[in-house]
Amino acid sequence: MRTSALVTSYIQAAIFVALGMSCVATWSRQRDRRSAHLAFAAGLFGTSSLLGAITSTIYDSTKGESAPRWETILSSIIIFLSIYFFLLFLSDFIPFPRTVHVLIIVATLVNIVLAFIIRPDIRFDPKKGIVPISGVHNPFSYKAYLGYVLVYLAIAFGVLAVAFLVYGFRSAGLARFRMLTIGTGFLLLCVVIGLIPRLLFGNPTAETIRHLSTVVQYVALVSAPLLYVGFAPPAFVRSRFPELEAVH
Repeated sequence: MRTSALVTSYIQAAIFVALGMSCVATWSRQRDRRSAHLAFAAGLFGTSSLLGAITSTIYDSTKGESAPRWETILSSIIIFLSIYFFLLFLSDFIPFPRTVHVLIIVATLVNIVLAFIIRPDIRFDPKKGIVPISGVHNPFSYKAYLGYVLVYLAIAFGVLAVAFLVYGFRSAGLARFRMLTIGTGFLLLCVVIGLIPRLLFGNPTAETIRHLSTVVQYVALVSAPLLYVGFAPPAFVRSRFPELEAVH
């Protein structure tokens, strides 16, 4: 079970890292704001995915092991910054009011500060499931913090999914294909976020956690090639469309 999960996580990480490298290469050629936003977003997202795979290899959660505090903070900062740049990239297509830009910046800063302040006060026990960690004191519970983060990520991925899907239905040809593919990829990530609360709340059994973790991993894995093909379509995909409209 663990070997399968690790293989899945590394396949997903490889795809997202390849996407990040492709977007960075595009930015190095074009040097425009839109490609810069996507390069930062995809590069950070790929880094987050690879860091998660490496962490899962070193620390076995099924044995009650957990990553060190610094790694948790770093991974949180990376994913929050990635979401920020994805939203900036979206604003290159759909202009946001100034107040929305300010709210996105404030939310990102608040999330980063909370990543430093809130410490895990629960852990996974192979036999008992989710159990508390004694001696940890937070301004509010770690579960409440995770709930807030999940809501934030669900809203962010949901906005990205809906916006790209709507934009796609209003486009044609290659642009339509790319936008719909990107929107579907983000929609699957939103589904993943929606499944995670079942792992954290309601006192799930260890078996339930393992099964749901597997579902989450495979759904997330499907999102990776969709986002890759949407943001950095290979030549054989581009050749199926007469025009070369660009998303970068």
